[in-house]
Amino acid sequence: MKTPKRVAIVHVFFVLFALALVARAAEVQVVEGKSWAARARRQHFFASALSAPRGEILDASGNTLVESREMTRVAVALPEVRDTAFVLKALHRAQVDVDAVRSAIARRRRWIDLPGLYTTADVASISKLNGIHLTPVIQRVYAKSGGIQRIVGTLDGQGRPMDGLELALDTILRGDSGKVKLARDKDGRPLESPDGWTDQPKPGSTVVLTINNTLQDICERELSIAVDGLRADGGDIVVMNPHTGEILALASNRVGRTTFSNTAVTEPFEPGSTLKPFVAASLLERGRARPTDVVNTHGGKLELEGRVISDMHKASALSLADVIRYSSNVGIVEFGQRLTPRQKYETFRDLGFGMPLGVPLPAEAPGTLREPKQWSKQTPASILMGYEIAVTPLQLVTAYSAIANGGELLEPHLVKEVRSLDGKVIYRAEPRAVRRVMSGEVARTVQQLLLAVVREGTATKADLASFDVAGKSGTAWRTSQNGGYTAGNYTASFVGLFPGNDPQYVVLVKLDSPKGTHYAGGDIAAPVTQIVLRAALAARDAALDRRDLAASEKTTFAQPQHDAADHTSSGTPARFAQRDGQRSDRASSDSYDPNGNVASRDRSEETSSYVVELPASAKTATFGVSPRPIPDVRGLSVREAVRALHIAGFRVRLLSAPVPGTLPVAGTIVPPGTLVQLSRPIE
Repeated sequence: MKTPKRVAIVHVFFVLFALALVARAAEVQVVEGKSWAARARRQHFFASALSAPRGEILDASGNTLVESREMTRVAVALPEVRDTAFVLKALHRAQVDVDAVRSAIARRRRWIDLPGLYTTADVASISKLNGIHLTPVIQRVYAKSGGIQRIVGTLDGQGRPMDGLELALDTILRGDSGKVKLARDKDGRPLESPDGWTDQPKPGSTVVLTINNTLQDICERELSIAVDGLRADGGDIVVMNPHTGEILALASNRVGRTTFSNTAVTEPFEPGSTLKPFVAASLLERGRARPTDVVNTHGGKLELEGRVISDMHKASALSLADVIRYSSNVGIVEFGQRLTPRQKYETFRDLGFGMPLGVPLPAEAPGTLREPKQWSKQTPASILMGYEIAVTPLQLVTAYSAIANGGELLEPHLVKEVRSLDGKVIYRAEPRAVRRVMSGEVARTVQQLLLAVVREGTATKADLASFDVAGKSGTAWRTSQNGGYTAGNYTASFVGLFPGNDPQYVVLVKLDSPKGTHYAGGDIAAPVTQIVLRAALAARDAALDRRDLAASEKTTFAQPQHDAADHTSSGTPARFAQRDGQRSDRASSDSYDPNGNVASRDRSEETSSYVVELPASAKTATFGVSPRPIPDVRGLSVREAVRALHIAGFRVRLLSAPVPGTLPVAGTIVPPGTLVQLSRPIE
């Protein structure tokens, strides 16, 4: 038998190997083809999640407060760069940080993530260069206002909400993330895939706030001036529309500490005398008193339950109207004895004190309102004077809105609308009455009591020449960390209704621990309220209905008589004493007035004490508003010019013109309240 040649054996081996290779290839491509293709796709391609642009946040007038912008992050792969010098020059022209690239080259790094984010237009010139990798990212851009920032909140470095509306409304703002298919190079770096998107990202909804940006700016500016001028520890200003519950401004300021939340919602305080009108409303509603009813005020000093309650305005007897007008502690305690502890508690509970209001801001404080079973012997009197109870500024403004709108406690709103991507309104806030806390007649009566407070009571420095203002001042001792009250440390506050007879605003100004000889709410918080109102009147858009406002404008006004007491039904002589430097809500001639808007009273009107025998006829001197010249504002910035015209008592309208100036021209004698057209250069 012939032995096979070695060559033949080798040939047979190669044939069998080729057949096996073909068979395996057929198995891989035909039988296992789909699974191998899927494995290849998993290795070379991947789907990357891309966050959707968060929805915009607008103010009530449609101005953008927060928006998302598509930015670009730049990276450099040095091994792919063919001409390093050329790439460095291109990066420099695109205003990209070239020093970081040089530093990375020196350290022989292969991949460089450059710091900062750039717009698409900035990096368009380098997008086609070898070794340059651009990655789109979404950046959140906020309004520069610190107050707005505390309302809307912030995001962390990974785009997660941290506080404010960004956190509370995250599910509405964040939208739906998309997925994009990317390829990997041999080093695992992502490359753009020709397959493109698998799921397009859907931007979040647009949220429209009730905040008026112009009014917010006014409040923040004036609050900052007041806090600095008084060397106060901080303060808050809140403005609300009493007929809708819309929060128009929410300004907070704290000295020496950074606050990321809005303290008008998170920090309760003891409101002091600003609670007295609600005690009066409760008495009137229950038929326990009338405005003309008189109580014995014991010469301004009352001993009760081991404590002495005193007044700065000494009187032997006062009516309920005078108790509110002159902020009598003795009088409100005497009248309050007509209410049971349960009725006192229910009065404040029904106003929303002691519970959160439900605004979409994190960490809202409920305040403090203890049930009568937890009261001490002194609590029934203390709570009538605004002590042993704590409220947030927003709660107090909401309660005063019930007086302004006819007796209904409305749910406060911070979100006006929510709109989908196509502009369709998917939510709109409507006025919602929580409960009726007083009748319309009682609310109107209390409004008249508050008008008297500003006309001739403890808050005359809130009055305006052209419009009535109603309100109540308060000055309360502040507690220390040990739990007791600190001597010389006060909270000064004023809550105003503007205009007084048909309010469009409820304004609260609160100042914490002001320094100086004057610290009463009527002396320092009331003037700030007046300044805010005058600035709002001068502004083009400050959420005021000008047509309704014109109907409330004064034609003449009366000069209040501070040296005469009102009638009391008893006919008993009343003695009022004032001592310089002591605690008082009464306006004084040298109280804090940061912008010089309140004229100083003649020193001859000030007396240490006086006696008025009743009955006496109240003499009111009336006089018209005297015309005045329009100031020359040439050379001033637009903001400075508006402020100067506003301080002079004129309304302002901004116009664009080739030559700046005013119409009527500077020096023209016109009545206060005249509309002055201020021309600014065309940009």
